Amino acid sequence: MRNLRAVGLLLAGTALLAGSFTAGSRWLTDRDATSEVDGRTDTVPRHEVARSISGHLTLPVILRGPRSVDCAKDLRAVEGARTHCTAHYLRGTDRDMTVRVVRVRHGEITYVRDVPHR
Repeated sequence: MRNLRAVGLLLAGTALLAGSFTAGSRWLTDRDATSEVDGRTDTVPRHEVARSISGHLTLPVILRGPRSVDCAKDLRAVEGARTHCTAHYLRGTDRDMTVRVVRVRHGEITYVRDVPHR
């Protein structure tokens, strides 16, 4: 009876751990975002793009994302438009990435980031 209970606890713990890794992995690989376009400039400001990317690089429970993200320029509301961004981590490590517009619709753009270069 005791062994059966121990095996049950072990299986439940393993399932919980696997689910946590799957959710965290999905969070970090989810690379698209949608933002409103500034009607005056027809762009999404670079600080908004950086904020969105920073949120995607941080796990929801374990806050181990970048300390900051900087983007070179505003993101134009044109499919295929790109900007270069850099994520700055606490250990002094920087990760470069490219952000690209994939859809423009009704005053909003959807953009994706590539996997940060190591």
